[in-house]
This record gives sequence, structure tokens and C-alpha cells, in this order.
Amino acid sequence: MDAAVAGLLAATVGVGGTLGSAWLTQRRGDASRREEWERLERTRRDEADVQRAEVDREARRVAYIEFNAAARHYLATLNDHRHILRVGHDPQESLSAVEAARVEYRRRYAEAQMIVPDLVLTEVNRVDGDLNAVYGVLARLTRGTEHEGDDIEAVRDAVKRGWRDLFRMRTAMRADLGVTRPSRGT
Repeated sequence: MDAAVAGLLAATVGVGGTLGSAWLTQRRGDASRREEWERLERTRRDEADVQRAEVDREARRVAYIEFNAAARHYLATLNDHRHILRVGHDPQESLSAVEAARVEYRRRYAEAQMIVPDLVLTEVNRVDGDLNAVYGVLARLTRGTEHEGDDIEAVRDAVKRGWRDLFRMRTAMRADLGVTRPSRGT
């Protein structure tokens, strides 16, 4: 091989090496930028998930507070109406208070059904069943259309059950929010 061909070959290898090195450097840089972008994207998604979870938790907290307050007020109003019927006073004024509490309760119940997790919803539904049962008996007693077994003493027992179930519901709500842990047997 003569010197010219050897020089040309050396120049070609040198240029190829330089271009190849630039190309490899570019690929490594692209891979590094892609990894960095993916890491940032994962971090962004994780932060968004945490933020979404906090927004969901806050929405549940507000719904729990409002539902618990509405249910407690409704049950107390039903119990007040029971006392009015028991002593024989005119039930119309207390009946209007029951109806107002019932409207607010039904609104909060509908909201809770859409927002609470299944474990808490089980307790919410139990409370709803209690309140509906008490309301039904009191409505029949007020109208004079009672069924067999409908009496003021049965309502008193149902109200006591309602308070116990409200306590269980509140415990489940607090556990869901992380305020307290569920107790054994709950």
C-alpha cells in the first residue's frame, strides 16, 4: 500500500471514529434525557396521585361530618317526636321539625352514597335503615294507622339501636380518615 492510500485510509478511519463518537455521545445524551424525563413524569404522576388522594380524603371528611350531623339531628328529632306522642301533645309542630330534618338527612345520605367507600357505606346504610324504621313507625302512630307491634316502646328501643349504629358508623368513618384505627370486632 502506498502512503497516499494509507493516509486516506487513516483519514477515513479518523473521520469515522470522530463521527461515530459524536453519534454515540448523542445517543447516550438522548437516553439520559429520556430517563430523566421518565423519572420526572413518574414523580409528577406520584405527586398528582397524592394530591388526588388528599382531595378525595377531604371530600369524604366533609361528607362524613355533614352526614353524621344530619343523621344525629334527624334521630334526635325523631326521638323528640316520640316524646311528644308519648305525652299526648299535638304532634304537628314536632312533625314539621321531623320533616325538615328528614329532608336535610336525605340530601346528605344521597351525597354519602356517592362518596364513601364500601366498608363505611355498610354502616351508613345500617343507620339509614334504623332511621327509616323509626320514621315509619312514628308516621303511622302520628296518623293513627299503626301496624301490629307499632308502639312508643318499640320506637324507644329502635332509637337506642340507632344511637349505637351511629356510633359504629362514626367509628368506621374515623378509621377511613385515619383519625383512629378500627377496634377489634368492628
